[in-house]
Amino acid sequence: MSHVVVVGASAAGLTAAEALRREGYVGELTIIGDEPRSPYDRPPLSKQILRGAWEEDRIVLRSEELLAELKASWILGTAASGLDPLARKVTLADGRVLGYDGLVIATGATPRRLPFGHDLAGVHLLRTLDDTLALRDGLRCARSVAIVGAGFLGAEVAAVARELGLEVTVIDPLPAPMIRQFGAEMGELLRQLHEGRGVEVRCGTAVTALNGDGGRVTGVDLADGSHVRADLVLVAVGARPATEWLAGSGLVIGDGVECDQYCVAAPGVVAAGDVVRAGVVLLDGSVRREDPGLRPVR
Repeated sequence: MSHVVVVGASAAGLTAAEALRREGYVGELTIIGDEPRSPYDRPPLSKQILRGAWEEDRIVLRSEELLAELKASWILGTAASGLDPLARKVTLADGRVLGYDGLVIATGATPRRLPFGHDLAGVHLLRTLDDTLALRDGLRCARSVAIVGAGFLGAEVAAVARELGLEVTVIDPLPAPMIRQFGAEMGELLRQLHEGRGVEVRCGTAVTALNGDGGRVTGVDLADGSHVRADLVLVAVGARPATEWLAGSGLVIGDGVECDQYCVAAPGVVAAGDVVRAGVVLLDGSVRREDPGLRPVR
């Protein structure tokens, strides 16, 4: 094997590249990322970075010296747009085509969107560092914030927004925050915690529309007929595997790239991280799991 391509300059993609070198792979290694940044840690985005407590360099996963030790070619700021696993070629958004002997798919996940309203200024998603910086700038100018989704991300941003003294409303169609993860009793405690800190929690009703004036968001309509005013809206309704670029590739795509228990998706192709749906030994069927560790590409 002479050339391995890793699509996704993520934590999983970086770990895969490091594992290959650690296991003795000495051939050509190319790492492709759609962001113009080297791999960074995402969990602090909605906390320390959004709050302004950390500078951006604190979330970089590896120093420039350690990245150089990988002896990899980095193609950053350019997404992969297609895959031909039979010809073993990856097409990039700028038209370049890269051949490979082995491929690691580590493109992660992308935020889910509402079917409306994302064309309005002041409506935000949160997945990347650039998203976080834009949201942070928006919070500094906002007075009222509506957060659509009462999961981990929504809860963290609500806490930061309240620290800034903003009027914050969290909206979710389920009966209580994070009820799927922790159950009804804990969900009610989380509701009380937020409300005790001044957050209005509107559970049990869905968002039906985002309102705007002059191209900027002004509020949120709810299924119960009520309206929430907001000059900033965060949509935090979960994420889905980033597999659009694999359309037409022949790989089996369900809720992620379908793999066997070793994260093998096809001859010469493995997947890692949030994009994977892997078969697991002793389980009937498969599950989504983040598993950046992988065996050497076959």
